Amino acid sequence: MSLVPVLMLSKWAHYSWLPRGERALSERAQADANASLLARFAPLTSGRAIAPVPPFAALPRPACARVMRVAAALVNARSVRRVVTATARETFASCVAPHVLSAIQRNAKFPFADIDFGATLNVFDRADMTAAGLQIAMHAIEDPALRVLLQLRLPIAVAQRASRFHVGEISPQNASDVLAAAFALAGGKAC
Repeated sequence: MSLVPVLMLSKWAHYSWLPRGERALSERAQADANASLLARFAPLTSGRAIAPVPPFAALPRPACARVMRVAAALVNARSVRRVVTATARETFASCVAPHVLSAIQRNAKFPFADIDFGATLNVFDRADMTAAGLQIAMHAIEDPALRVLLQLRLPIAVAQRASRFHVGEISPQNASDVLAAAFALAGGKAC
């Protein structure tokens, strides 16, 4: 588990969340971005200590997004098991996550039927799968400040897309278990 120092928020957050929508390179720009983020997100300034972020969130941004996509694939294991043609397998590997399709397909320890996200989920769409995984992570995390930190880690477009999805069918504990399995499957590697 890692802690995110308040004065490092501008480096933690994806640049799309920053005031100008671009990276804060100077100390002045970082200070302004930190102040803006703290003003926009009240849970970060609640006065109580923020819990350490989960291991998957502390990964480099591309690897964190990969864990989100793998989590979405795990809760849609039934649909993923139907990906059988060579073209479909290649598309899944390039858009969602390489080297995990066969592990999901042959492993029966993921007992979830495809969950209803409340919106159509395209298992071949990188952005949809990342957003659905983010929603799973948000469901698993109880601390409002940690939820904000997790959203800030990925582009603002992912958080906006994630708001279309709902994962009420699985418990927060099952969502946490899915994230742990996704973290293990993704191996902390970016794609």
